Amino acid sequence: MLSMSQTKRHRLYAVLLILIPLLTVTLLFMIVGVAPFGPKNLLISDLSTQYLQFFAELRRQLLNLSFSSYSFLISIGDSLIPIYAYYLLSPLNLIVVFFSPAKLPIAIDLIIWAKMILCCISMSSFLTLKYRRYDFMAICGGLAYGLCGFVSMYFYDLMWLDALIVLPMLVYGLEKLYNQNKMSLYVLCLALTIVTNYYMGYVICGFCLIYMAYLIKKNQPQNVAFNKYMQTQWGRVGRFLWYSLISGMLAAVVLVPTAIAMMATGKKDIHLKNFLVKGTFGPSFTVNLGFGGNDFAGRLVHNPSLFTGSLFIIMGIAYFFSKRIKNRDKQASAVLLGSIFFGMWLLPLNTMWHMFQKPAGFPFRMVFLFSFALIMIAYEGYLKGIFADSRVVIWSAVSLGGAISIGYIWANLFSEKMRPFQFKTPQLFVHNFIYFLAMGFIILTTIAIISLINRELSSKVILTGILTFELLMNFFVATMDAPFINQQRFERGYNQSEQAVKQVDRLNFTKDKFYRLLILDTPYRNIYPVPYSAYNDSLLFKNHGISSYSSTLNSHTHSVLADLGFSSRNIRRIDMLGGSVITNHLLGIKYYYMIGKHTRRLSIRQNAAQLGFMTNNQIQHVQFHRNQVFDNLNRLVQAEAGNSQQYVIAPRVSRYSERMTRGVYHYKLQLRANTTGPHYLYLPKIRLYHVSMWVNGAKLSQTYSGLGTEMIPIGYLQKHQMTTVHLQSTKKLGSMPNVTAGVNLPAFERVVAQSKDHQFNMRAADDINEHGAHFRGTVNVNQQDRTLLMSFPYDKGWQLHVDGRPHRLIKVAGGLTGAQLTPGKHRLAFNYHIRGLLSGAIISVFGLVLLGISMVWRKHHR
Repeated sequence: MLSMSQTKRHRLYAVLLILIPLLTVTLLFMIVGVAPFGPKNLLISDLSTQYLQFFAELRRQLLNLSFSSYSFLISIGDSLIPIYAYYLLSPLNLIVVFFSPAKLPIAIDLIIWAKMILCCISMSSFLTLKYRRYDFMAICGGLAYGLCGFVSMYFYDLMWLDALIVLPMLVYGLEKLYNQNKMSLYVLCLALTIVTNYYMGYVICGFCLIYMAYLIKKNQPQNVAFNKYMQTQWGRVGRFLWYSLISGMLAAVVLVPTAIAMMATGKKDIHLKNFLVKGTFGPSFTVNLGFGGNDFAGRLVHNPSLFTGSLFIIMGIAYFFSKRIKNRDKQASAVLLGSIFFGMWLLPLNTMWHMFQKPAGFPFRMVFLFSFALIMIAYEGYLKGIFADSRVVIWSAVSLGGAISIGYIWANLFSEKMRPFQFKTPQLFVHNFIYFLAMGFIILTTIAIISLINRELSSKVILTGILTFELLMNFFVATMDAPFINQQRFERGYNQSEQAVKQVDRLNFTKDKFYRLLILDTPYRNIYPVPYSAYNDSLLFKNHGISSYSSTLNSHTHSVLADLGFSSRNIRRIDMLGGSVITNHLLGIKYYYMIGKHTRRLSIRQNAAQLGFMTNNQIQHVQFHRNQVFDNLNRLVQAEAGNSQQYVIAPRVSRYSERMTRGVYHYKLQLRANTTGPHYLYLPKIRLYHVSMWVNGAKLSQTYSGLGTEMIPIGYLQKHQMTTVHLQSTKKLGSMPNVTAGVNLPAFERVVAQSKDHQFNMRAADDINEHGAHFRGTVNVNQQDRTLLMSFPYDKGWQLHVDGRPHRLIKVAGGLTGAQLTPGKHRLAFNYHIRGLLSGAIISVFGLVLLGISMVWRKHHR
């Protein structure tokens, strides 16, 4: 029974446990100047190119209470299921419904703010519950966890933060399962982690195995051999595996459909080079044990973000030096920390921990597990009195300072400052002035720790102040070069762009037929201080576009568009740049809307097809070849027409020169056109960010100096017309004469004319934004062209009914959707079904049944 004074202290402690993180994170946002606590928003990195747009779609669906499983606002069409599962299932995301689209960045800021606070509270609560001590140092542990190096580097990948919130309670539940055979908290937390973000759920499942080994080792009696001891532990291991399985089954309603959908992305491919037996980082990693080891410029490639504040790192080292800690506890802790560290360092284990894929930027995504374990172990050592030995504390601080010093020395000897889009650096660049600040924090922290021997409240307050200031400064260093955006400027720019797009939409050109609209919005792009590619902006402005950027991009979308000339940096991105008159027709790109600072221009392409049209059966056998864009385009038109005529013809190179002047390469091509029509330039395997281009002395727009290889228009040429192309590059481009070709426009237009009366006429095309998974229409089929080509990626989730009867869909044109039909007029109905949803739901229900049976069995045998 608690006394009145104890009850008051516990209540005060609970208030401080919530209030201190709230004030600290709010202060941090005020220092950085983040809205609503400052003028800036957090639209940096993936927040600007992915999350903003996905949240806009989530908000629209929540407000309309219409949840479509497929959307034609994502590139040329894609499933929304993996996007929901990877990005959008956090309960905190419901905040977006209270904000207008122009103020969505503020909603995102508040979601991150709330998640960081909850991380702190969750960790402090875990330390309090696990060790049954209401000690102020547990609140410090929460701050160190909620503002650790992982959070300071990756907070803008906010969907990962839910795992950090749940992890402490999950581990507490695992301990209750191990020690008391109480499974409810563990099952609930593990299932919740998997549901909110399956990727982090997978990572934490691996950690649970390690933590179970830690518990077994920690509880091993000193005089009992491990093999004999394990004979008594198989019951606990069995319960752990059983309830872990049930947790996965409960999440299957999300997990199974997501797994099936992800198999349609490029993420399914396994590369053996990612399993070579080697380390993933070198001795310079110790820089990250100190303050300011990572910054925003190195967010894509850096050493593991191990920082948790000098206080807890010193205490963690002291834990292993102190004689107050039992050897068995040290061994168990070494297993826990060592397994996580070795799993990060050894490439095959690192790859497996990242779902058998090498991370495309943002490496060591499991490093927060190391921070969690270190803080827990350090706090345990604090409770066992490791502060009482000043010598151990000093030697621990000296060891930490020495390790950081070695890291800086090594980085200075072998580091290479990262260049744009070159990420294979052996050691990473460091800022040496940070070293002296890191040493200063270690010295201050050590002095404060030693003063804690007398347990004076003032000393704890000082120590907390030092830790808080260090964590805030580390966060500031990690973001000081981040290109934050003024929120008011964003709102003005967004509202102007939204009005501009609505004015075009009022033309009603998409109400009765489906066409695609590409928007090049220069004023909106200029809001961002770094190059902005507008990959997912069709979700913001509700236009059917081409581009997309996400970890869930359909592999057929990427392969078809990249092989036909559209810009692509990797399997996660496809840009609107790189089209041609042929792809305009194939994909129904009828409208190009150029929005300038003071001008707007809408261009209309007459040859654009609708969402689907009839082609020759040859289209079923077309396969595209990488980096052979002109050949692919020619093969596509031949298959549509059912002949072998040449539609894409290379010009004759009458003169070619190549020279280098002061480190700059100059290439000149003088061409004589062999056909009449638009001509294009394509440089395979070349990123064009370092290339400038001129055609007949006129410089091409920097818009075409993108991050990936793309096809570039060089003008409409008459047959035998002479043209000069000049390229200037800071890198050698290789042989140049075979990179241009022209489209025989008169011949191509004859092919287009054949399909005009045999296109898929969609019913209520304006409803497809809200109901992209279901649409209907009609098509006329003639005797010659019996294969329907639909310009969205092939996906086994689609089902087709022709005249009310099920009909087989096939893959055509290298990865698009098609169907072979009989002559005549047909009614078509397309319906997208979430593959695996029923089986996932059945597994989840079965998991619930097993959980109920397990609970009854436990109660009966208690």
